[in-house]
Amino acid sequence: MKITFIGAGSLVFGKNLLTDLLLFPSLQEDTIICLEDIHAERLELMFRYIKKFKEDYFDDKNITIEKTTNQRKAIQDAKYIIDSIHVGGLDAFKLDVEIPFKYGVNQTVGDTIGPGGVFRFLRATNALKSILQDMQEVGHNADNDGIKPFLFNYANPMAMNTWYCNSIVPDSTVGLCHGVQGTAEILRNWAGVKREEFSFFCAGINHMAWFLEVWYKDSADPNAKWQDAYPLIYKALEENPNRGENEKVRIDMMKAAGGYFMTEESRHLSEYLPYYRKIPDFVTKFQGNTSGMIEQAADYLNQVKLQGKFEKRLIRAIKRQKLPYKKVPTGEYAPFIINAMETNVPFRFNGNVMNKESGLITNLPKGCCVEVPVFADNHGLHPQGGIVLPTICQALCSSNIMVQKAAVEGVLEKNREKIYHAILLDPNTASVCSTTQIYDMVEEMFEAEEKWIPKF
Repeated sequence: MKITFIGAGSLVFGKNLLTDLLLFPSLQEDTIICLEDIHAERLELMFRYIKKFKEDYFDDKNITIEKTTNQRKAIQDAKYIIDSIHVGGLDAFKLDVEIPFKYGVNQTVGDTIGPGGVFRFLRATNALKSILQDMQEVGHNADNDGIKPFLFNYANPMAMNTWYCNSIVPDSTVGLCHGVQGTAEILRNWAGVKREEFSFFCAGINHMAWFLEVWYKDSADPNAKWQDAYPLIYKALEENPNRGENEKVRIDMMKAAGGYFMTEESRHLSEYLPYYRKIPDFVTKFQGNTSGMIEQAADYLNQVKLQGKFEKRLIRAIKRQKLPYKKVPTGEYAPFIINAMETNVPFRFNGNVMNKESGLITNLPKGCCVEVPVFADNHGLHPQGGIVLPTICQALCSSNIMVQKAAVEGVLEKNREKIYHAILLDPNTASVCSTTQIYDMVEEMFEAEEKWIPKF
């Protein structure tokens, strides 16, 4: 079996996901793990790290670690493909946040919707299309009927990328994010309960999924029943407001939107809504400590600041006599899903899949990309359906879905006007810009990022 990682130079994702894969017994025999990236130096560094981790702890296992800068070669015979790509890198990222800011559009990250998210999507489309083409032509079982290669997309904008891939090759791609499991840990800690005492039900769209049910029970009592954990969470926040210091936007929206907590941290969430970033004293009012930074372009500036530091940490680690061992996987979903598909032991996760015939979330648009509970086993992925969102959750998700829909249609139809429409519909942009300002901004971004995006 061959597992390929496209964009393995993505050092944080690469390090976590690749070492996670090695921990599963089902993936330790007759397995090839192939690393691919166009950035040869970072690829080499990740290859050396993973190879050393394998040699330190799994040298007796039949696992082969490969590397290549040739995407087609990497995908050849691969059964599972993971991608974590960012076309244009920091040069493009800078344009994504600086050009909109000239027009008054404030973005901390700019990777999901809005001007930054839409143009990041445009830059990714040629690469995603080529990955899918290679999967069909040279991937596992390419010349035969049966199980075909499967793509795990980790790249933002998650919903648009996943929607686009499944529009080209239906049922080829699932989008994976760590927002659900990360937020669940926050809520569990606020509730003050153990992992085995905590459960949740979460659904919506990527970066705007809702914890519709949060439960707890006393694990020491065999007759204990599941109870609503939200009262514990509210009580913890009231008694110690510092607990929510970095989540002022999320907590404000929880109170405003029927009491349902959302998956994405405040610095992201404020970009998907019209209520916050236009406030003159927004940063003063909603800023947390350092990890809760919400200023304009904060994520870009932080990545510039950290350039080279992670590489240096990896180099130091590789020079050690032995790398630290990890007893359990990090919680990233892809390795668990692959294990479930290989062993037929079901695994439940929250994934981004297509809302076929509006059957998954019944009150969101037909054919959009939704984030719902999914089970994986030998037969593939089985999303949970028949979910109905509360009206407020439905409406806020729908506002973001329309941006995604226009952008995906714009690329599929090579329709430049629909890209303008996508950003015209963005709630944050619409809160501060006129229609003509948005048009001028989009034209400037097209011109500035021309070398990375498809021709329209």
